[in-house]
Amino acid sequence: MVLPSRAFESRMGTDMNVAASDRTERACLLVLALVTVTMLFLYGRIDYTNAAFKDWDSLIYLDMASASPRLDPDAPRPFAFRLLGPYLVGLIPGSTENAFLAVDLVLSFLLVYLMYRFLRYSGLRPPFACLATTLYILNKHFFGFTSWNYFHVNDVIMIILLIILFRSMMESRWLVFAAALCLGVATRETALIMIPVGLLNLAERRLLAREGGRFIAAIAPALAVFAAIRLLVHPATGPTLMQAVSAHWTKITSIERMYHILVNPFVPLALVPVVYFRRTFAFLKGRIHLAAFFVLIAGTTFFGHNNERLLNPASLAFYPLVGFILQDCVWPNRGMIALVVAGAFLSSLHWLVARYPLPSRGATAVLSGGSLVVITAALAVLQIVGKRRDAAPPSGRAASREGPDATACSRRGSS
Repeated sequence: MVLPSRAFESRMGTDMNVAASDRTERACLLVLALVTVTMLFLYGRIDYTNAAFKDWDSLIYLDMASASPRLDPDAPRPFAFRLLGPYLVGLIPGSTENAFLAVDLVLSFLLVYLMYRFLRYSGLRPPFACLATTLYILNKHFFGFTSWNYFHVNDVIMIILLIILFRSMMESRWLVFAAALCLGVATRETALIMIPVGLLNLAERRLLAREGGRFIAAIAPALAVFAAIRLLVHPATGPTLMQAVSAHWTKITSIERMYHILVNPFVPLALVPVVYFRRTFAFLKGRIHLAAFFVLIAGTTFFGHNNERLLNPASLAFYPLVGFILQDCVWPNRGMIALVVAGAFLSSLHWLVARYPLPSRGATAVLSGGSLVVITAALAVLQIVGKRRDAAPPSGRAASREGPDATACSRRGSS
């Protein structure tokens, strides 16, 4: 029997914990709002009238939006198939350029909020979900590029839809999944990656037999939309799928290009999962679909000229992992957390994607490469010191044996 006073104290304790959690969540969202405003200002805006950008994708999307609600007959392949963003922007009255800017700003704030919620849903505590989201905002190739080049609203829409697709997939909400996938295939081809990822996720959770039929029914409308767009839209020019692969497959033979695919997009944190490889393997246990998602996203770079920017969707696999490493392996080393944030900010500076650009590409390479080396080395030292400390038996006690925490460095702050 629970005494009334005990029951009251229990309810009071629960209410206080909920209130404290709510305050933490609000504080994290406030921090993210301030970081987002600051970085949106510092990233600046592309001067699309500059002759240097006359062959960029930006002008294609601008022409597509200007033609809305009709289709732009001059849009080349594959941009002509990426209808959703430019089409919706073109329906907004007034200046098309200002419409792109307004939509990009709204979607950028929405993306930050959804990224934070996604990281919380992944299991990160509020401060570390906030930290990982901040690191995403400071990534000049991902959030920075779509903020600066505000005509790429399709990229932002795609990340938002991928977050919705992941959440609905994990919760087996197939109607939401179907709707998001239909919008996704009208935005970028990247959405199709969620079909093999979804099947792998169901297999991992041993739900393929029970949910497989519903999953097939959920992807059918999107496949129909994908096929209809390609049957009804007739691009003026542009390479076919096979021509694109033929032109870009040689990237895999170039060490420099593979660096720009696998390392540079995530500088200065690219090697953190390697340093904490045990925590990485622990994270991927039961999440093989995330590893497959990352590999498939990296594969999309072999269909186009871009490298770093095309890895943006892989953030949904990379930043949860980094967040768990910082939460479980680095914290409570506040100095190291501060170093990671400082390095990420220095890496956000760029010679082009900036309101106040650096003087040269070389300066960008020095700051980004230097931050990568310093953060990787510092975390490696922290890892080695932590292992040595754990190997030495505490005074008066026997050495602790290896356990789950030693593998996943859960709640440790060292290794």
